[in-house]
Amino acid sequence: MTESNQVSTSAVGSDSDGKPPALNCCQGRPAPEGVVQGWKQLSAFSTSSQQAFFELLTSSVVEPDESALATALNRFHEDHGIQREQALMALQTCQFLLQRSAALDLEPDRFVEDLHALSPEESGALRLLATRYAPLKKRVREELLLQSLADHGKVLVDLDWRVDTVSASDRAVNLNAPVVFLTLQLQGTDGPERVSVQLTTKSVQMLQQFCQRFSDG
Repeated sequence: MTESNQVSTSAVGSDSDGKPPALNCCQGRPAPEGVVQGWKQLSAFSTSSQQAFFELLTSSVVEPDESALATALNRFHEDHGIQREQALMALQTCQFLLQRSAALDLEPDRFVEDLHALSPEESGALRLLATRYAPLKKRVREELLLQSLADHGKVLVDLDWRVDTVSASDRAVNLNAPVVFLTLQLQGTDGPERVSVQLTTKSVQMLQQFCQRFSDG
């Protein structure tokens, strides 16, 4: 059994003249029509559907995997009876509001002002998105920083390692030397990249000395 989620066309998303409201995240310009319509879609979801929707939003607000997102939207449709296109429009609206607000470093009260402009009457969607703004803003700004750095070169985003022992080679025997295999995960404008390097004991000590310079305060 699915829930009814018919879209209401009440006063959501328009000012007294019927024009799209001006938003802080748009630097005082009117909200795009797609954002207004997407908010209408979201506001019409049932309470339980909105709860599930915001779990979906949390996992997709930053660079979502397209295949995983498509699967999640299909599951959302199956569980709540909401068409995939409606859910996607609502999702893109929330992503727009969060990403624009985070880029401008808007304080929570100014973000909430935008939500009230889109939805003059208090709504479940408004409350749910407002309470998630701070942690989602942090995530978006971390991603924006990586993107800003990646515009000018590759950025280290993660690493993997293991330790082996080299006992012998065609060059020498009885080496018995520990070696760290370090794989750096880099992010650039052309996508992710993995680079593996080998560190001897001397290399590890050099790396430790480098890191110590930035950890001493």
